[in-house]
Amino acid sequence: MKSGGLDDGKIEQLKSLPEGFGKGMAVAIVELGKTYETTLEERCDPEFQRKVGAFGEDSGMRATEIKRVEYLKRGVRVSGSGGVFKAQVDKDAIPDGWLD
Repeated sequence: MKSGGLDDGKIEQLKSLPEGFGKGMAVAIVELGKTYETTLEERCDPEFQRKVGAFGEDSGMRATEIKRVEYLKRGVRVSGSGGVFKAQVDKDAIPDGWLD
């Protein structure tokens, strides 16, 4: 982030959750696209690096497209689990336009 020109204050602001969200909560909904293999050359492209938040050799051989992300209307308490897991989220916490 610093290499992109952001100062420490802005980085901390971007890393912080909005008011009402905290640890132990689901805070956002994500729509994922396809996962595909990449080359080192592709991973060194600045546009690719901005999309995945990693640089060249630091990022893995596979990338997953992130189509859209949005904060939930409110944080939802969930029991954590290792790896990828399913969680129940009340429909009233889902942002408008995601259940259509």
